[in-house]
Amino acid sequence: MKIQSSTPSFNLYSNALKYNINVRESRYKLVGYSALGIFIFLVILVSFTFYYILAQTVAVVSIIFLSLLLTVSNDKPFTNSLILTNTGNIHFNNEQVSYQLLSDSRLSFIGCWLVMIKDVPLLSPRINVSETIPKLVFIFRDSINKQDYSRIARVIKQLE
Repeated sequence: MKIQSSTPSFNLYSNALKYNINVRESRYKLVGYSALGIFIFLVILVSFTFYYILAQTVAVVSIIFLSLLLTVSNDKPFTNSLILTNTGNIHFNNEQVSYQLLSDSRLSFIGCWLVMIKDVPLLSPRINVSETIPKLVFIFRDSINKQDYSRIARVIKQLE
């Protein structure tokens, strides 16, 4: 005798897999801005004075400090979250609109450039010029975990 389940069965399968990607503040951004500031300080120091030994000391100490800053684990809380599908649709949790990734999106060893436009329904009566301008978002590689970065990379590769 077959017993029927009391809970109705639903089709939970969707055409597009959805990935929840959590983004946190990047250390690379802090190190980049710090290195730029130190470089400008050193150029000014050497240009207006002749304290080359002081400039070399500042440069060596700065390199050691910035490298130590990069070795510290990134335990900052999540600052943003997005939902990515394998077809390239992106929905940010703090925005009501969704976006479609374009094939112009790129990957690098530092992070990934996401080039996207607003996802407008085909039957929309009017399309604003602002909806056709691509939105650019750069996500540093250390802002997300390795699994989420590989998911973004897989989606960008599929779009090409």
